[in-house]
Amino acid sequence: MTPEARHSAGGDRLRVLRRVLAEPARYVRPWYIAYLLLGAATLGLLPVLMPLMMAALSTHLATVALVIGGYNLGLLTSPLWGMAAERWHAYRGIFFAGFAVCALATAAFPLLRSLATWLPSAFLIGIGAAGASTVAPLLIVDFAPPAEWEPRIGFLQSFSAIGQVIGLFLASLFSHGLYEIGLWTAAALLVPALVLSGRGLPIARRRRAPGEPDLRQRLDARAMAVFPRTAHLVGILRHAHRLNIAGLRNLPRTLGTPFAWFLLSWFSLCFGVSGFFTYFPLMLAKSDGIKPELSSSIYGLAAGGGILLFILASRWSERYGSLRVYQGGLLLRILGFVMLLVPFVVSFEARTALAAASFGIIVLAWPILSVSGTGLAARLTPFSQGAAMGLFNAALAGATVIGTLVSGPLVEKYGYAAIPAMALVGLAGAMTFGLRARQR
Repeated sequence: MTPEARHSAGGDRLRVLRRVLAEPARYVRPWYIAYLLLGAATLGLLPVLMPLMMAALSTHLATVALVIGGYNLGLLTSPLWGMAAERWHAYRGIFFAGFAVCALATAAFPLLRSLATWLPSAFLIGIGAAGASTVAPLLIVDFAPPAEWEPRIGFLQSFSAIGQVIGLFLASLFSHGLYEIGLWTAAALLVPALVLSGRGLPIARRRRAPGEPDLRQRLDARAMAVFPRTAHLVGILRHAHRLNIAGLRNLPRTLGTPFAWFLLSWFSLCFGVSGFFTYFPLMLAKSDGIKPELSSSIYGLAAGGGILLFILASRWSERYGSLRVYQGGLLLRILGFVMLLVPFVVSFEARTALAAASFGIIVLAWPILSVSGTGLAARLTPFSQGAAMGLFNAALAGATVIGTLVSGPLVEKYGYAAIPAMALVGLAGAMTFGLRARQR
């Protein structure tokens, strides 16, 4: 990419950001608060408390991966809800039902005591989160004027990120044995979300004129990359289903292109670290002496502080190119996981401090990877940006589900040392494949 093109792309991102900050009331609706509460419950409280509860009630560590894998599989129903919403104009019904199903399944989860019941409950939580999160961006791209898509979706992403940070700090209050109360708190947060999910929803759907192209295929993902997405899994639900389907249909066209190498790199990255984000509260507590309430607080602080990195990463990508920034993010995560693995290999007195620092580094690397990865997907694609974002998210989703399920047997057989080892293997693959993804 030429310096002029990089400057133009960076200018687009900052233009959208300035527009949002200048007129927040124009782009925010009351139902965005419901999305914030959903983020607090499903991206903050549940990822911390569900693994802790599973480990406390089950004698098999692999149970943790199976239950979190069931939740992730529920998230993968996202395209079904998108198609149903548009085909039958059931936006309001699916949006409301998503919150209701998620709330009921979350409330029931602490009452269950076997894998046979935890799995379907976790799956239903994922389905509910998928339904609400899939319809949310459709309420923008199917109803709002195209000129307002990026700032509105950017605000939506920011609300979700703020919700996750709030949820992580709440999780720290319940992570010292009050798992059931914490999960019921997550369910309780979704009750006001049910009320707010119907406030300010659009009424008349914007219809395309005959012959008008589907502008969603040109949705500027680079402009939206300045907005926070602090969760590793949040990308599964980030884009409308048509973008994902369009991407899958165009997959054969990527073969042999730099974009294909980048997708392999992104898949390898997400596969490698998925086990860590499944087991981190248990691993840090059992192996490194960091209590779950402290690890939740570290995560919340790093994620909150990392919000600034989304803006900085956008500027760095503009100045140095997305590929270099992406490689820098990979190196930062490699450093974090090497630090996490060292005490498993050699005796290290300050193990707790080292683990806390490495955890912060791992979390802080995500904004850099997210922004630069989004930019690379948009720039390297041989077809529309919308279709590219579909494949970008499909790679993340598939890698996360597969990696989560693989991590369970590894931890069961080799212990928690398998987690940073698995991450480093994935990151090494990501770096190797990423070197082949040269910008055009």
